[in-house]
Amino acid sequence: MNKIYLLGDSIIDNAPYVKKNEKDVASHLNSMYKCSPQINIYNRAVDGHTMQDLLDTQLSDEGLNEATNIVVSIGGNDLLQNLFFLIDSVGLHQEGSVKLIPRTTTRNKTFEDTYFEIIKPMQQQYESIVANLSNYRAKLLLCTVYEGDLVDSDEFNDVVYSSKTMLSIFNDLVYRTAQKYNAEVLELRDIFVSPEDYANPIEPSHIGGEKLAKAIKDWVDND
Repeated sequence: MNKIYLLGDSIIDNAPYVKKNEKDVASHLNSMYKCSPQINIYNRAVDGHTMQDLLDTQLSDEGLNEATNIVVSIGGNDLLQNLFFLIDSVGLHQEGSVKLIPRTTTRNKTFEDTYFEIIKPMQQQYESIVANLSNYRAKLLLCTVYEGDLVDSDEFNDVVYSSKTMLSIFNDLVYRTAQKYNAEVLELRDIFVSPEDYANPIEPSHIGGEKLAKAIKDWVDND
């Protein structure tokens, strides 16, 4: 009996963003395994959750003790919360307030502050998640964060290219943490490659969700 647990945010819990009669990631996965009664899917991902939310709520699920496979897709909302860093003056989140760095700051100072104020806390939270999950007997799959369909988006058009840098830094954390805890990585930037994969600039569509579900199934089946 395989028990597959899905943890994370709207990359998995994309039900609010697909059209009527379309499927979210978990529904696609259930359909793919409908002829396999020995496979059970448990979707614990929550739209809007950050890494801290996952630490506070999703890790408390007692069913994880019986999981055979765990998939984690988290971090996108943490990155979204820090997008203001890329826009106009450099803003850094600090104890609930925004600290503005003068425009005259050096690039070195900007990157240094970014590391200590944004990247390092995210690294600590992400490693806490993976370290916790590594205590279970389940195989662990960590998903990177994709780049989204930001071109021509009114909300994100100004950060189409600069956001790729933020994503690269975070995804480097995913790979390094996976290596440290003997987890595997699913590279979503190789899966979500066209506008049709997205329901809006940052959420998976029915099509993208199906591609993600298939990648998860392939990973489980190759066990």
